Amino acid sequence: MKDSYQTNSRTVTTSSLVYMGAVWLFVAAVILIFQLFRPATVRIEWETATELQTAGFHLYRSQSPEGEFVRITESLIPAKGNTVSGASYSFVDNSVRPGETYYYLLEEVELDATTRRYEDDLFVFTVPRITWGVVVLIAVCVLIGLGLIVSGLKEVPQ
Repeated sequence: MKDSYQTNSRTVTTSSLVYMGAVWLFVAAVILIFQLFRPATVRIEWETATELQTAGFHLYRSQSPEGEFVRITESLIPAKGNTVSGASYSFVDNSVRPGETYYYLLEEVELDATTRRYEDDLFVFTVPRITWGVVVLIAVCVLIGLGLIVSGLKEVPQ
């Protein structure tokens, strides 16, 4: 096995290729570990067309569509719309686990404290363990790393 070879007026050592390959594999491992141990979240978004006498909203969560829904909003999400135009809303649920499916129920609270639950319009989310974009990124890092290592370990002709 040769220690180095000439390419484009630069000398590249085989140990450098192996080292660079190991760095790429390390990057892939760090990305994977970060993804597996980062806190999972679900972002619930909804819009209203108009809001007549709406004080705000509460969100409820269950792990089945027929299950007991538990309120997850600590306080009322204040209404931003009016009788002419609605508004866009979002809420981030930080207390979810990867791989689990959650059902969310929206409750509208009126100014007179009456409520309306939108039971026919449940939000359904399955929290991924890892996203496809991350899988592709890890695969690219692994392929580059292995390619560099294999290139570094091959016998290089003069």
